[in-house]
Amino acid sequence: MYLNILFILSCIPIITIFPAIAALFGVVRKWRITKEVAVFSQYKEMFIENWKQSYLVGIVYTVIGVLLICDLLFLQQMNIPYKKVINVAVLFVSFLVGLSFLSIYPLMVNMITTFKQLCMNSLKVGIYKIHLSIFCMVILSAWTILSLRFTFFFFFFFFSVSAYLIYWIADLKFKHLIPKNDSANQLNNKSA
Repeated sequence: MYLNILFILSCIPIITIFPAIAALFGVVRKWRITKEVAVFSQYKEMFIENWKQSYLVGIVYTVIGVLLICDLLFLQQMNIPYKKVINVAVLFVSFLVGLSFLSIYPLMVNMITTFKQLCMNSLKVGIYKIHLSIFCMVILSAWTILSLRFTFFFFFFFFSVSAYLIYWIADLKFKHLIPKNDSANQLNNKSA
């Protein structure tokens, strides 16, 4: 509950939403590792640590998302011969972007890497064991509907529970993707 309220408060100045998402996932990661977390200090540390990369990720994914939505809306207005094929292609690209977005923030708080590698790895993690990614999308959709219906959940639990679910599924994939003895080469864990 405290994490959810902290996240909402740090998103009030809208320009801080992307580092706030990274900080949210950083605290969730710490919960998964140690079970005990000083929420405020960990949140502040992750907020500052991921400031630049989270902005870059957030802006790029926002632009891509807006472009894909505009493409879909624009296609609905057009009457062209291959409209269905183009629609399917745009929906497929949107699905891949969604898979990548579900994995990028959990990866960001786990890895020290370049932006390009982060994007490539997030797509790979999103596609790996795709049934888990689809399960995550379905559960998140149901949780969103429930939280919008009962606003108490939205203000006190929605973001922290959503982040925990996303990170939990990403962590399941990380454990299979990264061999235990090769973790130094594959994944540079951020400070635990």
